[in-house]
Amino acid sequence: MTTAEVFVTERRHRGAIPSYRPPALSPAQDLALRAVARGEVTVTDDKPSVRRDGIRVTISTAHSLESRHLVAREPCPRRLHDERVHLTSEGCRGLAATFGRPRTAALTTARPAGLPAVTARPMTR
Repeated sequence: MTTAEVFVTERRHRGAIPSYRPPALSPAQDLALRAVARGEVTVTDDKPSVRRDGIRVTISTAHSLESRHLVAREPCPRRLHDERVHLTSEGCRGLAATFGRPRTAALTTARPAGLPAVTARPMTR
Protein backbone atom coordinates (compact mmCIF):
# COMPACT_ATOMS: atom_id res chain seq x y z
CA MET A 1 0.00 0.00 0.00
CA THR A 2 2.88 2.37 0.73
CA THR A 3 4.23 1.93 -2.79
CA ALA A 4 0.82 2.69 -4.30
CA GLU A 5 0.49 5.81 -2.15
CA VAL A 6 3.94 7.07 -3.17
CA PHE A 7 3.17 6.37 -6.85
CA VAL A 8 -0.18 8.20 -6.83
CA THR A 9 1.22 11.10 -4.79
CA GLU A 10 4.10 11.53 -7.23
CA ARG A 11 1.72 11.46 -10.21
CA ARG A 12 -0.48 14.04 -8.47
CA HIS A 13 2.55 16.33 -8.02
CA ARG A 14 3.30 16.00 -11.74
CA GLY A 15 -0.23 17.08 -12.63
CA ALA A 16 -1.94 13.74 -13.28
CA ILE A 17 -4.95 14.15 -11.04
CA PRO A 18 -7.34 11.17 -10.80
CA SER A 19 -10.86 11.99 -11.92
CA TYR A 20 -12.39 9.94 -9.11
CA ARG A 21 -13.28 11.98 -6.02
CA PRO A 22 -12.42 10.40 -2.68
CA PRO A 23 -15.30 9.45 -0.40
CA ALA A 24 -15.93 11.69 2.59
CA LEU A 25 -14.57 9.66 5.49
CA SER A 26 -14.26 10.37 9.18
CA PRO A 27 -10.77 9.93 10.66
CA ALA A 28 -11.88 6.58 12.17
CA GLN A 29 -13.21 5.38 8.81
CA ASP A 30 -10.02 6.48 7.02
CA LEU A 31 -7.87 4.64 9.57
CA ALA A 32 -10.04 1.52 9.32
CA LEU A 33 -10.00 1.58 5.51
CA ARG A 34 -6.20 1.78 5.50
CA ALA A 35 -5.95 -1.08 8.03
CA VAL A 36 -8.26 -3.19 5.85
CA ALA A 37 -6.10 -2.40 2.81
CA ARG A 38 -3.04 -3.70 4.68
CA GLY A 39 -4.92 -6.94 5.49
CA GLU A 40 -4.86 -6.33 9.24
CA VAL A 41 -8.59 -6.58 10.04
CA THR A 42 -10.57 -9.74 10.77
CA VAL A 43 -13.95 -10.16 12.46
CA THR A 44 -14.68 -12.76 15.12
CA ASP A 45 -18.12 -13.00 16.77
CA ASP A 46 -19.07 -9.63 15.22
CA LYS A 47 -16.05 -7.94 16.85
CA PRO A 48 -13.23 -6.64 14.67
CA SER A 49 -9.67 -7.43 15.62
CA VAL A 50 -6.62 -5.67 14.25
CA ARG A 51 -3.19 -7.30 14.13
CA ARG A 52 -1.40 -4.03 14.89
CA ASP A 53 -1.28 -2.42 18.30
CA GLY A 54 -2.48 1.14 18.59
CA ILE A 55 -5.23 0.77 15.99
CA ARG A 56 -8.80 0.21 17.08
CA VAL A 57 -11.63 -0.50 14.67
CA THR A 58 -15.16 -0.61 16.04
CA ILE A 59 -17.89 -2.76 14.56
CA SER A 60 -19.94 0.36 13.81
CA THR A 61 -17.05 1.72 11.72
CA ALA A 62 -16.80 -1.60 9.88
CA HIS A 63 -20.56 -1.62 9.28
CA SER A 64 -20.49 1.96 7.98
CA LEU A 65 -17.74 1.07 5.48
CA GLU A 66 -19.70 -2.03 4.45
CA SER A 67 -22.90 -0.04 3.93
CA ARG A 68 -20.98 2.32 1.63
CA HIS A 69 -19.66 -0.71 -0.32
CA LEU A 70 -16.03 0.16 0.46
CA VAL A 71 -15.27 -3.12 2.27
CA ALA A 72 -16.73 -6.63 2.29
CA ARG A 73 -16.35 -9.71 4.47
CA GLU A 74 -15.52 -13.25 3.45
CA PRO A 75 -14.83 -16.46 5.41
CA CYS A 76 -11.30 -16.52 6.78
CA PRO A 77 -9.07 -19.59 6.55
CA ARG A 78 -7.07 -18.47 9.64
CA ARG A 79 -7.83 -20.33 12.81
CA LEU A 80 -9.87 -18.48 15.45
CA HIS A 81 -11.04 -15.84 12.96
CA ASP A 82 -14.49 -16.04 11.40
CA GLU A 83 -14.25 -13.48 8.60
CA ARG A 84 -11.61 -11.50 6.78
CA VAL A 85 -12.42 -7.92 5.78
CA HIS A 86 -11.15 -6.78 2.37
CA LEU A 87 -11.51 -3.78 0.08
CA THR A 88 -14.06 -3.85 -2.70
CA SER A 89 -13.25 -2.32 -6.08
CA GLU A 90 -15.10 0.81 -4.93
CA GLY A 91 -12.97 0.83 -1.77
CA CYS A 92 -9.76 0.51 -3.81
CA ARG A 93 -10.75 3.47 -6.02
CA GLY A 94 -11.80 5.50 -2.99
CA LEU A 95 -8.59 4.79 -1.10
CA ALA A 96 -6.40 5.54 -4.12
CA ALA A 97 -8.21 8.86 -4.58
CA THR A 98 -7.18 9.88 -1.04
CA PHE A 99 -3.47 9.35 -1.75
CA GLY A 100 -1.52 12.57 -1.96
CA ARG A 101 -4.24 14.59 -0.26
CA PRO A 102 -4.03 15.93 3.27
CA ARG A 103 -5.68 13.57 5.74
CA THR A 104 -8.62 14.66 7.83
CA ALA A 105 -7.54 15.92 11.23
CA ALA A 106 -8.63 13.74 14.13
CA LEU A 107 -11.34 15.15 16.32
CA THR A 108 -10.20 16.03 19.80
CA THR A 109 -12.09 15.72 23.02
CA ALA A 110 -9.90 18.16 24.89
CA ARG A 111 -11.49 21.19 26.42
CA PRO A 112 -10.69 24.58 24.94
CA ALA A 113 -8.07 26.57 26.76
CA GLY A 114 -9.55 28.54 29.61
CA LEU A 115 -8.75 32.04 30.70
CA PRO A 116 -5.37 32.50 32.35
CA ALA A 117 -5.37 32.43 36.10
CA VAL A 118 -5.50 35.88 37.66
CA THR A 119 -3.32 36.46 40.68
CA ALA A 120 -4.20 39.06 43.24
CA ARG A 121 -1.64 41.80 43.72
CA PRO A 122 -1.17 43.26 47.12
CA MET A 123 -2.31 46.82 47.39
CA THR A 124 0.50 49.28 48.01
CA ARG A 125 0.23 52.89 49.02
